[in-house]
Amino acid sequence: MISRAKRILAGGALALCLAAPAYADVTLTMNVAMPRASSFFVGLQQPWAQMVEAQSNGRIKVIMPAATLAPLARQWEMVTSGIADVAETPSEYIRDRAKLPILAEIPFLAPNGVANSVAIWRTYEKFFAPANEHKGVHLLGFWTTGGNNLQTLKRPVTKIEDFQGLKIWTATPKMATTIQNFGATPVSASNMYDVMSGGIVDGAVAGKGALISFQLARYTREITYFPGQLGYTLQTFFMNEQKYKSLAPEDRAIIDKLSGEAVAMLGGQGFIDQDNLADPLIKENGINTRVAGPELMKILEDRVGFYKENWLADAKSRGIDGQAAYDFYIKTAQETASLMK
Repeated sequence: MISRAKRILAGGALALCLAAPAYADVTLTMNVAMPRASSFFVGLQQPWAQMVEAQSNGRIKVIMPAATLAPLARQWEMVTSGIADVAETPSEYIRDRAKLPILAEIPFLAPNGVANSVAIWRTYEKFFAPANEHKGVHLLGFWTTGGNNLQTLKRPVTKIEDFQGLKIWTATPKMATTIQNFGATPVSASNMYDVMSGGIVDGAVAGKGALISFQLARYTREITYFPGQLGYTLQTFFMNEQKYKSLAPEDRAIIDKLSGEAVAMLGGQGFIDQDNLADPLIKENGINTRVAGPELMKILEDRVGFYKENWLADAKSRGIDGQAAYDFYIKTAQETASLMK
């Protein structure tokens, strides 16, 4: 016979079980399409996954398969089809779907990657969200790389004439167009190291981190920096919509807390931190650096003015007040410049 005391204890335990919600552990599959030594992984995906697990007290598990589950260009389709739950993609691969955030890639507008990331997210919230360009996924946020510079193998670039005759490696069609408008010849190749180390090109448009990631420090002799940066690469971070909706309210709250501006700050600063690790290499290898002067900048800004006009046309097609959004973005980028550590 069960004693009265045991019956009371058993009844109390049952009552506690019924009163307290019991949530099973949640597993999120995050695809990693870029090398794990890259700033894309080290600067955002890895720390984000760690924070999700920590803030959920381990209830949310983030697993990352050893190999990518889809090519870099197919991250959107991979997530919407449920192959993975979370991924990031360069804006280049969803440019026809999401035109408005590409404002963050226009050269010479934002002082640094953190300011750019925060500014484009706040502009999205204030102006872009109603356009619903990310329909089909749950948007976690945006962030941009730290900003591009021009790295050359031999001669410095200090005036517009210096671009003439240069063959320059570029990562995206947009940057290829930019370089072509400056008077150089863009070269697209899958491996920046091969074309730089082999002298096939005269230089590359990249961030400082390329000196580490692609082992270019021993080949690069000159770096030209540009106020406002020579463009950025925008990254979109997103989640399977049904997976997000299936989460318990407490779990959604954790994802929400680590989304939006939190992603902008984390990814923007993370990429810059990785880029800055190249500073000792610049010194050790005797690489000459300079900042483009006002005369050169005026010419370059005039030659990329068409990007703004094209973007304003896209904003109009989406029913967005493009000029108001553009002005807000510029103002916000300047106001948040000091957020970079």
